Amino acid sequence: MKKLASILFIIIAFTSQSWAQEKKPEHLLDGTSMNYYYSNGGAIHFEIYQGMLKYEWVAGPRKGHKNKDLAYSSRKIGHKMYIVSWLEESHPDYTTLIFNFDNNVMYSSGIFRFGTPKQFTRFDGGIIEELTLVEK
Repeated sequence: MKKLASILFIIIAFTSQSWAQEKKPEHLLDGTSMNYYYSNGGAIHFEIYQGMLKYEWVAGPRKGHKNKDLAYSSRKIGHKMYIVSWLEESHPDYTTLIFNFDNNVMYSSGIFRFGTPKQFTRFDGGIIEELTLVEK
């Protein structure tokens, strides 16, 4: 019985350690910048730096809307493919982007104004231009 308890303790300890390691944010694209363009005419200038990101709408109905110093997390999901997400607590919005730098395309998904009566979601895609890619 002691042996079984020891084995279970070791399994739980390693599982917890593995889970904790997965929860650490990764900043794999620090130094990357780009513009991406949606089919509806909207465009965003996007920069990633020191574990944070900033964006500014440079075309379309939201032109001029911007934010900066937003903490982000990222994961590499394939060759030159990444998923990036962040929370804007002030709105509150949660956004996830998937970048395929081989094909210069991106996809976005967001839950905006979540937890409020004005909550809505978006799912869209666009093309990437003016890319400066830094992979870590």
